[in-house]
Amino acid sequence: MVISPAAASRGDSASALNRFVEARLAESSNELQAASSVYAESLKEQPDNALLAGKAYVSAIRAGDFDLAVKAVRTLQLRSKMDPEMPLVILADAFAARDWKTVELAMVELEALKNFSFLQPFLEAWIATAKGQGDAATLSSKQDNPTAQYYLEEQMVLNRLANRRESEAVGLLVSLVQRDEARMAPIRMIAARHFWAINDPATAKEILRSRSSGPEQKLLRQIEAGQRKGIAQKVNASLGLAFLFQRLSNDLAAQQARFPSQVMAQVGARVAGKSDYAFLTLGRSYAAAENHELAVTEFSKVGEQSPYHLVALSSATSSLVTSKQYDQAIARADIALKANPDAPELHILKGQTLQVKGDNAAAAASFESAIKLGEQLERPAMLMASYWLALGGAQEQAGIWPEGLKALEKANQLLPNSPTILNYLGYAQLERRENQQAAIAAIKQAHELRSDSPAITDSLGWAYFITGEHDRAVTYLESALEGEPQDPTINEHLGDAYWTVGRLYEARYAWKSAKLFAEGEDLQRLSSKIDLGLRPGLSSP
Repeated sequence: MVISPAAASRGDSASALNRFVEARLAESSNELQAASSVYAESLKEQPDNALLAGKAYVSAIRAGDFDLAVKAVRTLQLRSKMDPEMPLVILADAFAARDWKTVELAMVELEALKNFSFLQPFLEAWIATAKGQGDAATLSSKQDNPTAQYYLEEQMVLNRLANRRESEAVGLLVSLVQRDEARMAPIRMIAARHFWAINDPATAKEILRSRSSGPEQKLLRQIEAGQRKGIAQKVNASLGLAFLFQRLSNDLAAQQARFPSQVMAQVGARVAGKSDYAFLTLGRSYAAAENHELAVTEFSKVGEQSPYHLVALSSATSSLVTSKQYDQAIARADIALKANPDAPELHILKGQTLQVKGDNAAAAASFESAIKLGEQLERPAMLMASYWLALGGAQEQAGIWPEGLKALEKANQLLPNSPTILNYLGYAQLERRENQQAAIAAIKQAHELRSDSPAITDSLGWAYFITGEHDRAVTYLESALEGEPQDPTINEHLGDAYWTVGRLYEARYAWKSAKLFAEGEDLQRLSSKIDLGLRPGLSSP
């Protein structure tokens, strides 16, 4: 028996069904906010409809309507139809309101539903801290659950800072700073901002000494300049608990679990309130779910003074570019540059956007500005190498050659063992059939450094093809195709190699695969090869 979505309605069933259909149509058109609004009205009319509540919950999370998500979960709670993550929605809402009775009830339900029960010790510690009863005893290093162990170290650091046990936190931070893991950059940031807030700049700067990420570099510059407003920030229970959810959101996103990632990002945002890292995490969760309009809205909330401003601006630009809103992305970069014209990173960001738009000459001009400013600011060689690589790539694409070659050689000089730079340097020359020995030597070196890269393996296979080692070319190109089976360049290269060694059927199959993703001149060339075979003038560039 099919249950009507209007079942158990207190209102008119036909009207309810119409609303349900309206919401589903809005969802199918990706009008998430419209769908959420319809579900909200429907749930008012049918507050005890579990089927409707379940649909409303999913829609609310996707549309960023956390209040509706809470309302929907409460309906499902009464019907004992809770999904494993739903108690966290109730818990976060109650924690933000300091409604401890509801928090405790949510904890009981979380434990009963099992999936997220590993969070129990962390949640208990943050609840105790929020109540002024902070005790790190619940955060024991003897946690048996391996998942809890994964989050234990960072949670112990934050909990001790929140409870003003800074000396213990410093002991834990020593190892964390020495390891200099990229994953722990946000923890280093939070800790440094805390010590800056309690007037201990020496410890804050020591935590940031490796300058491993862009936000850490900016934060260190801000502390050295004595800037406190919007930067200094003590750790408290809300910040610590929010970061636990934000970390879960990022980890779930990495596992392609997009919906749970969105739930955790929104739960973290409800607990954190106005927080630059909360805005950033929520924006990332929307972007991963391809809701770029909401993503840009969240990224835009990260202010200019925030250490995460450039990351947020870059992320907003990426969402706009994905949505093909190139001019809007460039306009945002121009606004940022007007406020801070001497920031090389902003010139790089604008150049990258121009390059995606297809204006490589203008992109090259932006990259040149970035290089000039970067040299004046004595930025590290590794960073400057990336700037020169960007310039060389833009110049090469714009036909500004041999200037592009000089830029690529400069990048290689600054960072001589970079597989990416070596591959680009070699392939750009190989494509022009110039300096072939040097070009092939660069590609071989790149392959020795990163033999698992399909792009570099393709370059080496194509180098062998050009030098007449066709059987060897086939071997490497087949290997490249295994790593990137849909790549049009690899497919076309392999098709040319197959044809040359007499494997004509396989050649046409490879060319047809390449044609699926080809445009313009590439599409015309591939069509000709499929019809006529490999003829003079039809080889891949």
